[in-house]
Amino acid sequence: MVIAIASSMAIESVRASPRLAVLDVELTGDLGGPAFTSEHASRLNLASARLRDSLERADLFELVDVAAGKSTIDRLSSQHQYLHSCGECVLEIGRELGADRVLASWVYRVSNLILTLTYEMTDVATGQIVSRKSFDFRGDNDQAWTRAIEYMVRDMKSEAAK
Repeated sequence: MVIAIASSMAIESVRASPRLAVLDVELTGDLGGPAFTSEHASRLNLASARLRDSLERADLFELVDVAAGKSTIDRLSSQHQYLHSCGECVLEIGRELGADRVLASWVYRVSNLILTLTYEMTDVATGQIVSRKSFDFRGDNDQAWTRAIEYMVRDMKSEAAK
């Protein structure tokens, strides 16, 4: 009996982490006008890279290279203002990349001071959202965005440990 339990525990620990496609972080809400366009584009690139790097270090998922789906992502992005609000888009990208789950995240900017980082993780096989959470943060600057991303990943890791 103990041997069977040990064997099933060993099998459980050998299972691969879910394959996760991480879409670029998007920005919604009050964008602050054209004067902020290049600043926000740079910040979105930084946030997206930090998110992927932090998730890689958290070792919760096997990250899928989304560059392989660039043409599909570009096509869908040209048809929809935000990928995170197009459930079928998220699933199409996930299927094309062979991902188990897709993570879409976005920052809702209320003002230069008040922002919210939200993520949704969707199961590609079922189309169901398996996790969704929002985090308020203060300051439309690189440091605040980076801290929000780091906190989000720490929270995801904490939730996975439960």
